[in-house]
Amino acid sequence: MRISIVQPFIAHYRKSFYEKLSELSEFDILCVEEPKENESFQLSNAIKTKKLKTITFNGYILFNIFTRQFLRNKIIVLNFDPKWLSVHILLFVKFFLRKKIILWTHGVSIQNGFNPRSMRDRIKIGLFNLADGICFYTNNELELLSEYLYKPKLFYINNTLDVEKINNNYRKLQKTKHDIKKNYNINTSRVVIFCARFTKDRRVDILIDLIDDMSDEDVSFLIIGDGVFKPDFSNYAKVYDFGKVYDEEIKSELFKIADFSFQPAWTGLSVIESFAHEVPFITMKKSHNIKQCVEYGYIEHGKNGFIFESLDEVKKSICKMPNAEIQLMKNYCRHKVKRDLSMNQMVKKFYDGILMSIEDSG
Repeated sequence: MRISIVQPFIAHYRKSFYEKLSELSEFDILCVEEPKENESFQLSNAIKTKKLKTITFNGYILFNIFTRQFLRNKIIVLNFDPKWLSVHILLFVKFFLRKKIILWTHGVSIQNGFNPRSMRDRIKIGLFNLADGICFYTNNELELLSEYLYKPKLFYINNTLDVEKINNNYRKLQKTKHDIKKNYNINTSRVVIFCARFTKDRRVDILIDLIDDMSDEDVSFLIIGDGVFKPDFSNYAKVYDFGKVYDEEIKSELFKIADFSFQPAWTGLSVIESFAHEVPFITMKKSHNIKQCVEYGYIEHGKNGFIFESLDEVKKSICKMPNAEIQLMKNYCRHKVKRDLSMNQMVKKFYDGILMSIEDSG
């Protein structure tokens, strides 16, 4: 079985996914967009990417679906983006082209959620029902949309990172928590880590409010990340700003001394990275003003993290939770990753889902 996979570009965190997938199936990767700096990676000589020629206008994208390159394989897996107009066309003509089309999607809009009565989502449901298969990031979105999808085969893959690699690096650390704290001149009994790019949707204002509210508490904050919305942390005595961290050993050290991760909103792969480092994740409850990515669904309140409605609840958990209970949560983070979020599982679910979607192809 050889498949075509059409994506915006291949992000660096997908490297392990495609390497493991190549052990199960042959595939061609076709990219629609040019990645930003540090967002993509160079695959091995055995796995190459090809850039599709596109026409862009007002944010909408067209690419030629009738080229030999695009139609080389019978099975085509495409990222679903409503602004990719060529995907709409392909879904209507796939029968004549004798292609099997599988859409790879969040299923819901991170900004707008899902409302089956809205015109936007009614169109999406109609397009989804033209596909042969729908690959969801998580089971939550599959269950949410399944009652509206009668035609395609549905499957989910539990979107993840190379958690085995992250956890192995973390477990290989020889330094004790005490030694790491001493090395970075951190003297507080509790440590909270924020590890993400600073964007508008991540509600950095809430992070600042928490830091201000906890200025008199025995708590330090570790900051990993950069971005145009990053505030100046230099005036905070107990905030340690490390900027971008690409050294995995340093990142593992910082997570090792952390009791909790905190990210107010737009919690995506940060949840998985935190769990892989065995650190419980705290965030705010999803609402009109708090946007959350699909990985938010991996947080099990009270088991591997917390989902709160107020900063008072956040503050209380950070300051008052006994060390023994935090350790139980750390243990469950590791269990959650091993049980549900391994890269091998994601790849197998993806491969098996494609086989299921085309099983009636003859």
